[in-house]
Amino acid sequence: MMLITAYRERQTRHREKIIRLLNFLKEETYSDFKTLMLLFGFRDHKSLYSLLSKVEGMGLIQKHVLVSRTKKISLWGITNDGLAVVIQPDDEIFPARFEPSKLTGWTLEHHLDNQMARIILEKKGACGWIHGDRTTFLSRYQVSHRPDGLIALPSGTVIAIETERHLKTKARYQSIIASHLLARTRKDWIYVFYIVPDPQKKRGLERLFDSIQYVIVNHQHIPLETRHRNVFRIYTIDELQRLDIATSMQI
Repeated sequence: MMLITAYRERQTRHREKIIRLLNFLKEETYSDFKTLMLLFGFRDHKSLYSLLSKVEGMGLIQKHVLVSRTKKISLWGITNDGLAVVIQPDDEIFPARFEPSKLTGWTLEHHLDNQMARIILEKKGACGWIHGDRTTFLSRYQVSHRPDGLIALPSGTVIAIETERHLKTKARYQSIIASHLLARTRKDWIYVFYIVPDPQKKRGLERLFDSIQYVIVNHQHIPLETRHRNVFRIYTIDELQRLDIATSMQI
């Protein structure tokens, strides 16, 4: 009897992992090994490989190896059959399935950076992630610049996420800052987290932000004060992982 109970528990846990993977890919369409390791918190690679190959064998996800000039990366994306398993009655549209032919190097890196930021914050208790390019966001917020995503911290404070692998021009940041500050005035979100890959990028972004003295709103020059600058927080991925959200938000 104990053996049967243990077997059933194991099956239940396994099914929960499959559903968790499919729910994540329903929202994210595809992901890579490193990101999925972080999502599940597995200690060894074998556990994840075993899960992925089982779900792939069921036809719920497909694997695609993307080869570029600089590297080779394995991706796992959801199929229509996988989406059918996790579609909910209140889902207004059938989500996008994984289509490898639509991938480009830039969107891939950016997409995975967003996932990494999202998972790190969710492990710290944040929830309710909304992609900036989805209809949910577009129907709810009227802004000139869409962030990569929004997420609510455990305190309920909503923050915008911007993952920045490549720095933009000063003029572009000037208009982005204006858009974020207007969103904050409307209390759409309260802080903006810029997530960058390394300390060099962080330094560059900080210098660019420091060089912006004002923003233009309704053709008026609004000088940037400390309270405006405090809305923006710049972290490397490593810093984000070590971040104590409760204390950092009291500044």
